Amino acid sequence: MHVMLDHWIPRLAGFVAGIFFALPWLDMGTLAQGARLIFASALLTYAAMPLVIHLAIRMGAVDHPEARRVHQTPTPRIGGLAVIFSVNITLLLNFSYSAELKGVCVSALLVALVSMWDDVRGLSASFKLLMQLFSVLILLGSGVSPDFGNYGWLIAYVGPIWAFLLNNALEIALTALWVIGITNAFNFLDGINGLAAALAATICLLMGLLAASTGQVDMLLLCVAVGGAALGFLPDNARYKRPARIFLGDTGSTYIGWMMAGIALMGNWSDKGFIQAYAAPILIFSVPIFDMIYTTVARITRGDVHNVREWIAYVGRDHLHHRLMDLGISQAHAVLAIVVLSLISGLAALVIVNVGLLQAWILLTQAIVVYVMFSFVMIRATQKLQRND
Repeated sequence: MHVMLDHWIPRLAGFVAGIFFALPWLDMGTLAQGARLIFASALLTYAAMPLVIHLAIRMGAVDHPEARRVHQTPTPRIGGLAVIFSVNITLLLNFSYSAELKGVCVSALLVALVSMWDDVRGLSASFKLLMQLFSVLILLGSGVSPDFGNYGWLIAYVGPIWAFLLNNALEIALTALWVIGITNAFNFLDGINGLAAALAATICLLMGLLAASTGQVDMLLLCVAVGGAALGFLPDNARYKRPARIFLGDTGSTYIGWMMAGIALMGNWSDKGFIQAYAAPILIFSVPIFDMIYTTVARITRGDVHNVREWIAYVGRDHLHHRLMDLGISQAHAVLAIVVLSLISGLAALVIVNVGLLQAWILLTQAIVVYVMFSFVMIRATQKLQRND
């Protein structure tokens, strides 16, 4: 197969400019540093794409049209390699790696490597889940996990040893649930052109703004570096009048999802209280969380999945973007609607970290009402589809 690319000069210029922006400059303000890293990672992703497309075709990593797919032409599917390249080049040149950041980056690369093998040769869902669980151990060993702080109140009920074990068991379980859940939920949303990359850029932007508002400059720069890499993928993927040149594939969607979920665990999002600190990332990631919960409940209700392995392996046209398109909305407008939904929920996270407990619950209730409304939209789309069949 042959993929039509633009002239080589813009790609070469993008590479030169990307390396130029990636080099660490001194005496720059936070906003200028953030802009520099966005340009660096975006341009490096864009520049690497022709090589990745050529490699995908040579390796046979091509996504062919079928009934459950939206695209109509064979398309290379390991575009995430360009994102991985740009993120790691940008981070290597600009960050002093803490133990936590090393854990996030190494575990994300392992997950991406396994996913790339799946894109090229195919792997069982059980093996992919096993490797994701192993990657969680890397995170935990690097100190990346939610911190529930003082558990002294528990000692009075179960004693110091059991209190320690219960607290740590809960942190381990929630780390695995959060990272594996977000990674696979984000992978589920990689179903139409431009959606995964646009949503990733939106989530990273929101996390960056949240980091800035809480004084975490390094977290801000880390978020925009990952978000910029996702933006650089859009010119070759967010194409609606012509076929996409390449897809992220599981390689890219799991890598980006893992990186974002890991970064969220690294942050200290609020000192107002437990609810505010953990509600903020939940609101920012609310779109993939909602899509995962809704489709999981629907599939279990229909009897399509019966265990975690089947949940990971299942591929169907029942996600939020599919339901919006079933109502007659175009791909481009479905992407726009989902990005706007993410912004509506995510902007509330910028407020929730600085309010009292009552106001926090009001903001969470507002988000729940919005997603209940979207649940009815998805149910209506399902009913319309069934009548047409």
